[in-house]
Amino acid sequence: MLGELNRKKDVVFLILSYPPFNSRSNETHIAWFQDVLEINHKVRESHDKEKEVKFSELYSEIKRLLHHSIHDIEAHVPADIIVDMCEWRSPPWHATANKPTLDFCVDDFMIRHLLQYIQIPEIRTIVISEATDNTLLFRIKKLPPVIQMFDIVIHINANFLAVKDIEDRIIEELGFSKFSRGEANEFLRSQNFMILLYQFDSWIDLNDLRSGWWNSDKTQKIAGFTSDSNMPADLKISRHHHLLPWNLFCRNVGKLVVHSSSSQPLAEDVWRQCCGHLLATALIARALKDVNDVSIWQHASRAIGFLPMTSHSIEDRILFNALAFVLGHLGSAANKCLKYCASYLEMERTHKVDLLESWMKEDLIGTLDEGEQIVQQLVNAVLLESFQNGESIRMVDEVRKELVNFYKAEMNPLLVELDGKGLMEAPKSETWKEANEMYLMNNKISKLPDNPKCPLLSKLFLQGNLQLSVISPSFFQCMPILQILNLSQTKIKCLPQFLFKLVQLRKFILRSCRLFKELPAEIGDLCLLEVLDLEETEIIDLPVTIGNLPKLTNLKVSFYLPVNGNRKNYSSNRIIPQNVISRLVLLEELSIDVNPEDERWNATIQDILPEVCCLKRLHCLKLHLPKVSLLNDFRDLSCMNFRFIVGNHLKCVISRLPHELVIKFGEQESCLKYLNGEGIPS
Repeated sequence: MLGELNRKKDVVFLILSYPPFNSRSNETHIAWFQDVLEINHKVRESHDKEKEVKFSELYSEIKRLLHHSIHDIEAHVPADIIVDMCEWRSPPWHATANKPTLDFCVDDFMIRHLLQYIQIPEIRTIVISEATDNTLLFRIKKLPPVIQMFDIVIHINANFLAVKDIEDRIIEELGFSKFSRGEANEFLRSQNFMILLYQFDSWIDLNDLRSGWWNSDKTQKIAGFTSDSNMPADLKISRHHHLLPWNLFCRNVGKLVVHSSSSQPLAEDVWRQCCGHLLATALIARALKDVNDVSIWQHASRAIGFLPMTSHSIEDRILFNALAFVLGHLGSAANKCLKYCASYLEMERTHKVDLLESWMKEDLIGTLDEGEQIVQQLVNAVLLESFQNGESIRMVDEVRKELVNFYKAEMNPLLVELDGKGLMEAPKSETWKEANEMYLMNNKISKLPDNPKCPLLSKLFLQGNLQLSVISPSFFQCMPILQILNLSQTKIKCLPQFLFKLVQLRKFILRSCRLFKELPAEIGDLCLLEVLDLEETEIIDLPVTIGNLPKLTNLKVSFYLPVNGNRKNYSSNRIIPQNVISRLVLLEELSIDVNPEDERWNATIQDILPEVCCLKRLHCLKLHLPKVSLLNDFRDLSCMNFRFIVGNHLKCVISRLPHELVIKFGEQESCLKYLNGEGIPS
């Protein structure tokens, strides 16, 4: 029974060393931990005095401690996982990750575990089990907190050594003769020390080492590294148990992913970037459950690894990024309901019936059944907690805090409206830091700040700054929630790489950037992009990665080909690669403007026209059709706004139509224009 209590103690305090628990107030658990240590001390004291332990006197206390509540932990770590850890069982859905990746991360988790509790005075002996080599020992020895906390940090190879031999080695390592034990003991009693024993044998009890060394006024620890996980100690740090984050990830993401040779490397990368944050791990794993699309996994990796924002801890940054990814994949209705919960849900609990009625009053849902489905969706996504047989709902404090940060821009927007003010310089860094939306269009700005900190910025409008030609490589580095970016009518020639890490970007407009000639393949990294406007640019072709934008609803692009004889030697005879347009299944508007002299278009249109005709949501289409016969591919245009130019027209030809008719033509929702074509109907 005492063994069961100690196993629960070891597992609970391992879990509490992980975020989000390690930043919470855990006084109740700490007090319980100290009570368990006191029970162990009483048992050892009885053994030391050669008295038989009267177990009946301790039974009721041990039983009480065994029933210590861990409901707050079970909200993030399912009870069956905790039971498996206490009984040293691997879960049935366990999958082995890449060993170097796993070893390095687990070492980090074990170090965090040690540092979390090393200052507790009652903890004197520490067992670190299943250490694969002495790498972890030397990492611990060189840790700045360890160096600062202890006057003496020494390590001893204790392999095949008895207790007395270990004591002699320690004394000699301190520079004393083994015949000067009294002097060495007095010295150790006066010091803050940490003694690291490598490969000590399983039959040795660390508590048997010199009791004369201990001084309650000093910080003194003995840590043993061993392959045996069952050795007694005040604090036990087990490599096997620190597979918890990986096991939790595997459980939530599904067997199809963790056992797939193609998906597992990406899964490991996403898991690694969660840094053992249990809540973030569960959130992002649930969002990726049974997902096999490589582009979505790549997006998740970029999202979770977005750089820290000013004044945010690493743990807060990871949770914020995980939530941002999850919210980006929620439906509109669920997002609105979640935003309501972040603002109005009661801290302790809210009856589900009351929540659904509130959603109905706010017109967030149409029916109670719809509300039930959204509640279940949010619970499944770990955004809400359900308890009391599903009758009550609550939100984890950490989730609420980061959601408020995420929605802050929408709830209380700070607008910087400086459009058309004739500005020669961009606003100072303080302005960027607080702004939610910045309107800087139609000014004379030629230079932007190098690396503005913009934790709240969701919209940035820079169009019409005709002198803006270069953007600093790190300009977009700290804009984690930017959703709309307009760089139209600037002299931008190329885009900085950090732009393609804006994982929340929805609208990107580069209209009339006539010096912009090449769209990088990294555009496919912007997985949430809905609008991409490249009209009146001079790009040569589209990268195949455009097909990695599953949420794209609006694509406008102009292709340019120099006509001065200095044409580029193209590796492909296609402006748009095959099977790209067909992958944009949500596309509603498509506009493609081409140079009529570009022979590549004749080949491209033959390929993409069947793809365009298969887009079920398309309702607005602008195309150049070199031949009238291509119109036959369109079976039904009655439900579509279209603008077709048919025939081989010259780009710089002077129109023979009256100017008024040209304007009227451009205003039509649907229109057909024939130029220099054969077989034109009369």
